[in-house]
Amino acid sequence: MIEKMDQALNKYIYKFIEDVCTTIGPRESGTKQEILAGNKIEEELKKYCDKTNQEEYISHPHAFLGGIRYGAMLVLVSIVLYWLSLLIDLNILQLESFYSLLLISVALIIMALSISYFIFNVMKYYEVFDFLFPKRKSNNIIGTINPSGEIKNTIIFSAHHDSAFEFNTFYYLGRTGQVIINLGYLGAAIIFIVIIVKIIFQFLTNIVDFAIVFLFFGILFLIFIPIAFVYIFFHSYRPVLGAFDNLSGVAVVLGIGRYLYENKTNDNFFPKHTRIHLISFAGEEAGLRGSKRYIKSHFKELKETGAIVINMDGLAKKDIIIVIDKESGIGAKHKPEVVKSLYKIAKDINNKAKMGSLPFGATDAAAFSKKGIAATCLGGLNLKEELAPYYHTRNDTPEVIEEEALGQAVQICVEYLKLIDSK
Repeated sequence: MIEKMDQALNKYIYKFIEDVCTTIGPRESGTKQEILAGNKIEEELKKYCDKTNQEEYISHPHAFLGGIRYGAMLVLVSIVLYWLSLLIDLNILQLESFYSLLLISVALIIMALSISYFIFNVMKYYEVFDFLFPKRKSNNIIGTINPSGEIKNTIIFSAHHDSAFEFNTFYYLGRTGQVIINLGYLGAAIIFIVIIVKIIFQFLTNIVDFAIVFLFFGILFLIFIPIAFVYIFFHSYRPVLGAFDNLSGVAVVLGIGRYLYENKTNDNFFPKHTRIHLISFAGEEAGLRGSKRYIKSHFKELKETGAIVINMDGLAKKDIIIVIDKESGIGAKHKPEVVKSLYKIAKDINNKAKMGSLPFGATDAAAFSKKGIAATCLGGLNLKEELAPYYHTRNDTPEVIEEEALGQAVQICVEYLKLIDSK
């Protein structure tokens, strides 16, 4: 077991975070600031890697979250159409029953579109609705360190350098906002099901006989209107500084590179048979676009070499260290052997380390695991137990990060590298 990282390394990687926040600032996916951050990262990697390069890709970054407010608006329109249909059924609006069926059918179509967007683009990170949003260019940054001997293993240490839009819901409502978001999903499901049932009843029986039942649901839907407005204002279009999420992860990746460079002649630490890729992905906050593009371009190589991916995302406190075993929202389960090995190392270094799942959202590790590539994520965000006040809010500044937390993550990764190289 290597000793704790020296203070010089800790200060170097912490200063990198400060420098990016000061000189570049927030880094929305697909913007000049994201590109500038990538350039700065490559400048650092060049000091430690045998080679570096940038891989440009095209994506539609606003398609991931940019449609949330429109989806919520469609839910509101569906509620209005439901009520108009109901008023016809109750003979309050003097129109033929055909118009009731027409209105409720339009409501069904609108709800189907809204729910499809939330399921495919927001929850599962697919790119079904991306064509509706503008294209932008981004760059993944890649540095490679070759072993002293024959290459037998490949490890990727990764993070992402773009930063998120501020989540108004989390900043102003905290944990309550998280609960409201979950209620919104439940509400949308109920509205969708009730609309389907109402259409069936209109075809099979006299809807007027059941109007009182659908009136009850109509009143229930009114409760969901404030929740829909929370969704409309879910996030701003102001990206946060992103020191914690995720310059901290990028800093750890750079710290690994510097540590290995400084120990290049030390056989106890420098890998003999393991090639290392140090990667900073763009577009993670836009739905893992950068890592997904990287996998698509390198899939054959990743599979043939049996690559292992250790991703870093959101490291701030030395006593909050989570080895993620699965990411439930996106449906990714990480390689048990990798998770257990990394967790054991983390636990040996800090007894407070935990193994846990990510209940919502996703990391770049999920993109790899879903493609059958061994991966896990080392993070410092326990979303099951708390919602940190600096998660996707303006509070995400360098001040929330402990230098020792960064050095600790470097130590865990280097120990894992030693384990793999010894095999």
